[in-house]
Amino acid sequence: MLARVILLICGFCLWGLSAVAQSDRVVALVVAGDDGMNRADAFQAQLQTMGAETLRAQSANSTQLRSLLKRFAREAADSRATLVYIDLPIVTFEGRAFVLPTGSDLTKATDLFTRSIPLQAFARSSAQAAQGGSVVATVAAIRDGLPADLSLATAAPQPAAGSSPILLATPDAFGPVLDVLATAATLDTVELGALLNAMDRVDGTTLSDVQPRPVFLKQPAVTEGNAEVAAVTPVLTEPASPSDDTQSREELEALEQSLSRSAKRSVQQNLRTRGHYRGLVDGRFGPQTRAAISAYQDSRSEEPTGILTRRQLLDLNT
Repeated sequence: MLARVILLICGFCLWGLSAVAQSDRVVALVVAGDDGMNRADAFQAQLQTMGAETLRAQSANSTQLRSLLKRFAREAADSRATLVYIDLPIVTFEGRAFVLPTGSDLTKATDLFTRSIPLQAFARSSAQAAQGGSVVATVAAIRDGLPADLSLATAAPQPAAGSSPILLATPDAFGPVLDVLATAATLDTVELGALLNAMDRVDGTTLSDVQPRPVFLKQPAVTEGNAEVAAVTPVLTEPASPSDDTQSREELEALEQSLSRSAKRSVQQNLRTRGHYRGLVDGRFGPQTRAAISAYQDSRSEEPTGILTRRQLLDLNT
């Protein structure tokens, strides 16, 4: 048994060389409460149509949202461009805007400092991408009253150094804003500054700043002459090892654990290319990746186990 596991691992020790480059990633964060779920779903669908990897938070409390924002900042630093969509109540206090996560009960204005997240924190995280990014926020209604000195935000905040532009919209403006995004998704090239300017022409929206440089959410493939320049994927020779039919779950799990993070990213990217995966290409095999693997296996009329076999790995990489 151990010898067979070692043989499988050795056979794929170079598999990580085929990992896709991450410099061209577009990463999106979509955050919403219960009332904004449908709007967030629609916005996320358009971002995914443009090829963005999306990280979603639904009805997250303050602790959960802060943790997710930290993860998004790391992913943004490993991407070309970003876009954040927020559909939560946003309030202002002493000239600053704060996002209220689910369950943020406020009894006094200073509760904001422990129970909310500054809107600029999302803008700073978005700006970590190589080209930059932006924040689009729908200011959701708040069911309970607000303490004195607090009010729902009605305009985008002033520009801040090291932060990306912020577009603020009322719920009534969401439909036309989504139409702008949907139209853009049909184009070959989507430049974020132009997209924001088009959204800013909708009644009920305000924009904090213009993009200082071009940021492309979607761009044509780089070409050399008339031929598209494609990433070269090494051709791997299938190692001499037991057939898939004789591989135990233990062996398959050992094979998966032997893959580098970059190799796992390649798996996710190839699953995205085949239309099975919509999540982040982050090298972490969570529930979305398992479901995508199962869908890929089902498309091959094979048992949908959620764990790739040696043959499936090779086929997925070609």
